[in-house]
Amino acid sequence: MRGFGRSLVLASVVVLAAVLGPAGNARAAGSAYVDVPTYVQQRNLSCEYAALTIATAAWGTWISEYEFDERVGWSANPHYGFRGDITGWWGNTQDYGVYAEPLVAPLAEFGFYGDIFYGQGDASGLTSRLDGGAPVVVWLGLWGDQGYYETAEDGSTFKLTPGYHVVVANGYDDYGVTVSDPATGSYRTYSWGDFMWMWNVLDGMAMAVWPA
Repeated sequence: MRGFGRSLVLASVVVLAAVLGPAGNARAAGSAYVDVPTYVQQRNLSCEYAALTIATAAWGTWISEYEFDERVGWSANPHYGFRGDITGWWGNTQDYGVYAEPLVAPLAEFGFYGDIFYGQGDASGLTSRLDGGAPVVVWLGLWGDQGYYETAEDGSTFKLTPGYHVVVANGYDDYGVTVSDPATGSYRTYSWGDFMWMWNVLDGMAMAVWPA
């Protein structure tokens, strides 16, 4: 595991004009890198909480993934809380996970700001935050868009998709996006085409993490 200290290397980030990515998605030219650690999630479906551990550690604060369980809570609607059993099998939509919105208040308790945005096919929101030195938690549909919509008892409608996963984006260049993946405790790089194909499944859901 790499050190928890944060260092930032920026190169060629002055050019931010949109260009066309390999899969026909708008992205920004340039490159950036944010130093984040690797970490392995401790439960089958705790990738969101593990990603927060990684993102906050990039700023020098190591927060256990277990600290988020009670603070986030549970809900059938993942925009409100964790859906299902966190120890359940990955890939289904009953034991599922949690989206970005319920993570903001718990992060604030630890002195961090969760900056939620939706890329909607445009990578400039991601690259601009990486340019600024923030790690970005991203929701990826690893199996592509197999999503469907469900309505909760309170009338709220939300999208679910089998095979989604959460990682921490920590860099990009002309080829693609580098992430710290809590499923394997390792770094990997996705081409822009592959990354945008997966990221677009949930409308480019993402959250940059900054000290409050």
